Amino acid sequence: MFKTTQIFSVTCLVVCLVSGNSVGAVEGSPAVQKYYDVGKSYLVNQKYDMAIREFNGALSLSPKNVDVLIERGTAYNGLGKYDLALKDFDKAISLNPSSYLGFNNRGVTFLRKGEYARATQDFDKALSLDSKQPIAYLNRAGASLCAGTGADSAQKIEAWLKRNGWKDAYAGHAAILAAFGYRQGKNPKAAQALVEEALKRTDKLKWPYPALRFLSGGLNGKEVLEKAEESDYETTQAHCFIALDCILKNERKKADIHLLWAGQHGTQNSVEYWIARGLSNSK
Repeated sequence: MFKTTQIFSVTCLVVCLVSGNSVGAVEGSPAVQKYYDVGKSYLVNQKYDMAIREFNGALSLSPKNVDVLIERGTAYNGLGKYDLALKDFDKAISLNPSSYLGFNNRGVTFLRKGEYARATQDFDKALSLDSKQPIAYLNRAGASLCAGTGADSAQKIEAWLKRNGWKDAYAGHAAILAAFGYRQGKNPKAAQALVEEALKRTDKLKWPYPALRFLSGGLNGKEVLEKAEESDYETTQAHCFIALDCILKNERKKADIHLLWAGQHGTQNSVEYWIARGLSNSK
C-alpha cells in the first residue's frame, strides 16, 4: 500500500492537501512505483497537471490501484475539476469501502462544491473507519460551520480531544473551530470553557495560541493578524477567525472585509479558506 495524501478542506499542504513523504512498494510493478513517486512529488509541490500525467501512467498499468486513484483525485481537486475528482474517489471507495482517505478526500470535494450535507456524511464515514485521525474532524467542522450546524461538530471534537488527552498537533486548531461551533449553536459557556482549556493545553510560543487569545479577549483583531504574519496559512486562518467572530456578533460588514481577503489571498489548501468562501456565499 502507498502512503496516500490527506486533504482537508482544511491544512499545509494544508484543509486541503497534506501529503505523506514515504511510500510503500507496489507489488510486482516497479514502473507503477516510479510513476507514483514522481506524481507524488509533483502533487506535494502543487504541480497538479504534471502529477496527473504521472498518475495516469501508473493507472494505465494498474487501473484498480486505490492509492493512485486517491492521489489523482486529490490533484483534480487542486485544479478545481471536481467531477473528475469525484469519479476517482468513487472508484477508490468502490474498490476499498474501508478507505478512510477515500471518504475524507471525497468529503473535501463536496465541501469545496458547497454540498455540506454530503461532505459531512463522508467525514462521518471516515471517522467511523478511523476515529483517531484529526483531519476529518477539522474538515467536518468546516462543513458544519458553513451549513450553520457547527454545534454538532463541536461536540464531536471536544469528545475526541478528551479521549486523546489533547495530545494531537491539531488539538488547538480543532478547539478553535469547535468553540465557534458552540457559539454558532448559542452555547457561549461551552465555547468559553473549551477556549480556556485550550489555552492551558497549547504551546504559548506557537500558533494557534494567539488565535486562542483572540477568542478569549486577550488580543484584538489587528494584534492576532500581526501574530499570524509568519505564514500565509496562519494569516488565512486569522482572517477567517476574525470573520467568524464578527458574524457571530452580527457585525457582517466587518466580517466581509476579512472574508474578502481570505477569498482573494488566502491559502486554498486550508479549511479556513473554504469556510470563508462558504460564508461569503451565504449572505
